[in-house]
Amino acid sequence: MKKTLILGGGIGGIVAANALKKHMGASMQVTVVDRETNHYFASSFPLLMIGEKNPSTITRELKQLRRKKIEVLNSEVTKLDLPGHRVTTNQGDLYYDHLVISLGVEYHPEAVSGFSEFALNAYDLKDVIKINNRLNNFSSGQIVLFISSAPYKCPPAPYEIMFLLDQFFRSRRFRHKVKLTIVTPDYSPEPLAPPKVGQRVRKMLKEKGIELITEAKVLKVEKNVLILDHGTKIHADLLLGIAPHWTPEVLRDTDLVDSRGFVKVNPFTLETRYPSVYAIGDANAIRLPVMGAYAPKAGVFAHAQADVVARNIILSSRGLKPKYQYKGKGMCIMNTGFGRACYSSVHYYKKPRPFITLLRPTTLAYWAKVAFEKYWFIRSF
Repeated sequence: MKKTLILGGGIGGIVAANALKKHMGASMQVTVVDRETNHYFASSFPLLMIGEKNPSTITRELKQLRRKKIEVLNSEVTKLDLPGHRVTTNQGDLYYDHLVISLGVEYHPEAVSGFSEFALNAYDLKDVIKINNRLNNFSSGQIVLFISSAPYKCPPAPYEIMFLLDQFFRSRRFRHKVKLTIVTPDYSPEPLAPPKVGQRVRKMLKEKGIELITEAKVLKVEKNVLILDHGTKIHADLLLGIAPHWTPEVLRDTDLVDSRGFVKVNPFTLETRYPSVYAIGDANAIRLPVMGAYAPKAGVFAHAQADVVARNIILSSRGLKPKYQYKGKGMCIMNTGFGRACYSSVHYYKKPRPFITLLRPTTLAYWAKVAFEKYWFIRSF
């Protein structure tokens, strides 16, 4: 029996596990290893932040995958012995024929002085719950959301958060008492997209009275103050941040990674320098052709990458030549508040620069986003 280990129970890991078990059945042992017992649908964190979701509705226990004959091990990965086809965990060693690395990224607020003490991480579940509590008691003042550094997951998410904060306070009829500001290191919203996409986001922010500060380097966080380079200080009554993203140390300790710790892969097969070892999702180091920047990191791309990897593992296990390739395509829906959302399509392998569109907000796009969450849980668990 062939053995496939999948490290990480996020979107990519779950897609790969389901596809492999569905097509290989009893002929392949599929094991998902994750230190967390639960899978969280992070796309819905902004709705959780404003109270339109609760934690239980966006959470599933990973052990539910066992109903599909997928093995689940709640364990910490501590070492990768890639030449020896061995993964060491805090519960012992595991051996594999195929390895899918889908460990994602970790948040490191401590990398920014004062972040942990004076700001809440808008991408962390526990902090998102705290943000909701703070918002429910917030009636006036300034809220600042800052992006610590790039790359960061889901580039539209910070803007979606701001649009939903606007909705939150308008619905309570005191939006005029709350100033909203977003601070980004990018020169524009969606910097990899054509200029008209960034211009559209800028226009929506302006229409909703949300201040945008670009090309900002965050140096330090103090109580009620965000300190940027050039001596700029932004005062706030509530500071929300997106903490620096690092890959897990267990990956950074291998010879798989680039200078920033992301796993180098073939951009079309997602295979690493080691045969039958793949890296998908946020932890890989795919870069854009021509531009050379890191490709956008988001669940939709992890999903597509997992599908390609699973299909090629199936072919390889059957003695056939792998033939599927990742196309760098995906779609995204950004909630803009009050039951409307923008649909975006992406093809980031297109030359000379990525093809990215952003349509105007519609109710249809909003309901498509709602429907996908339900589809995801039904299909995956």
